[in-house]
Amino acid sequence: MIQASDCRYPDARILVVDDNPINVELLLDLLDEAGYANLHSLTDPRQVLAQLEDALPDLILLDIRMPHLDGHQVLGQLRARWGEQMPPVIVLSAQTDRDTRLQALGLGARDFLGKPFDQLEVLQRIHNTLEVHFLLRERHDRALLLQRLVDERTAEIQRLSFQDPATGLPNRRALLASLEQALHAGQPLSLCYVALDGFAAISRLHGHVLGDALSQRLRDRLLDCLGDAAGVAVWKHTAWVIHVPDNDTTRLEALLQRVIACVAQPFSIDHLRLQLGLRIGVSHSEQPHDSADHLLRQAALAVPGEADQWRFYHPALEAELQRRSHYRLALHEALDRRQMFLVYQPKIDLGSGRVIGAEALLRWVHPELGFVSPAEFVPLAEASGEILRIGDWVLDSAIRQLEAWFAAQQLPDGFRIAVNVATLQLMQPDFAERLLERLQRSSLPRGALEIEVTESGLMQDVALARRQLQQLAGQGLSIAIDDFGTGYSSLAYLKTLPVSVLKIDRAFVNEIDSNLQDLRLAETVVQMARNFGFVTVAEGIERAEHVALLQDIGCQLGQGYWYSPPLKADAFLAFCQQTHAACP
Repeated sequence: MIQASDCRYPDARILVVDDNPINVELLLDLLDEAGYANLHSLTDPRQVLAQLEDALPDLILLDIRMPHLDGHQVLGQLRARWGEQMPPVIVLSAQTDRDTRLQALGLGARDFLGKPFDQLEVLQRIHNTLEVHFLLRERHDRALLLQRLVDERTAEIQRLSFQDPATGLPNRRALLASLEQALHAGQPLSLCYVALDGFAAISRLHGHVLGDALSQRLRDRLLDCLGDAAGVAVWKHTAWVIHVPDNDTTRLEALLQRVIACVAQPFSIDHLRLQLGLRIGVSHSEQPHDSADHLLRQAALAVPGEADQWRFYHPALEAELQRRSHYRLALHEALDRRQMFLVYQPKIDLGSGRVIGAEALLRWVHPELGFVSPAEFVPLAEASGEILRIGDWVLDSAIRQLEAWFAAQQLPDGFRIAVNVATLQLMQPDFAERLLERLQRSSLPRGALEIEVTESGLMQDVALARRQLQQLAGQGLSIAIDDFGTGYSSLAYLKTLPVSVLKIDRAFVNEIDSNLQDLRLAETVVQMARNFGFVTVAEGIERAEHVALLQDIGCQLGQGYWYSPPLKADAFLAFCQQTHAACP
């Protein structure tokens, strides 16, 4: 039982509300002797709301039977005005019948004590209520801090998302937005899609730092050459766009000649003379088009094969679109032709250095197109719906591989493979049921499979996602939020979804050793995950400094090229065996 000397919250703001001055004085004396110093009182319940507008107390001690407004009415006013932010209330009343107690508790009172009361019991209950109050406030403040950090970082990412990182010029997102505005306003517009020949080879030969320097020199030349006559944006590092508010062919050709002439001069960087070639495709707003993106596609199709030349778009160039149709067809046949396969990137326990699991990643190698990046084919698969068939194949393949490894006793107990689930898959009402049927037919131990979903995927239909994930989690599957920390969604869903793993986005890990804000955000995510009982996995670990900082802030797991790239099954197994042999 708490004693007077045990007061842990001496500065807690406590308000006593009782119409009897003697009762008020007795309570104030009791609280003062117990060590509470920030005490306030009212004998007129009509003044409660006005006083609380100035400052909310940490606790209200409230009588029930009072003139003008009884305690129940005061509770009702507090609840109506402050809702969930209503301060905690302990009722102290001689009116202790069952209906009175239940009504007070139903209106939000935290506790109910009858008069006369035991002083030590009252002090103990006050202490308990304040302890819960301050604990909840601390968690709320942490959530607000995390939300603020996420918002700040998201705002910075939003700003950077409109800029090319090397040059500061508008990127494709910014370009499309500005072009759409110009077209919507009916302004004349010509687009010059500038293919930079030799840039990729220079970057490969001399490194990306020199490549960035070359981009900056090119930016300066073009801006000086064009002046106010046109704008420049970076579509990608080997293709830029010049946009001209003019459709006059003669003036446009004169401008293109100046551009080619100014870029034809060699660039001198770090005692090197570097040469770029240009090929320029041109489209303009007088041609039939659906959007700014359509105009840009027309300009890109018009890029000639000869260096230092330009060509205007012509409808005959649409034949080039057939190649893209072939691409989509190839994607449709990729599974049947066994062109797709899985690779596995090890997940490492940052403390011991041991492999405790893996993320299964999809790869596609076409006999003609060669290696096709997931960043290119996954959006196509999602747009066409092909991702449903591919996603089923990925899950089946990962389960079969796990079964083989476990059957051969090649993996330690507790090993888990994570599989990415696309938004379209998660939004299928029977997704969870079908996956559980697969697992029931398999020989996998419970918990061997982990599902990774994105924040954006969850936000498409939170209720459906919750039902699916709860069904999976109920059968032992671990649920991970991929790329957590991008700020796409509210943090509130973490309270209701059966999440057990947070993956810190590589965008925050990449500069964790040089960007204090990224470090603070990662640390806050780890602390929040610890409070929720989640495991944290850092993505994109590429340097020893990353590992050391992530260990310092308490991140448990990590993956990235510092440890290993994604590996085929045999190479992955060899890596696991080598790693376990090297670890004590």
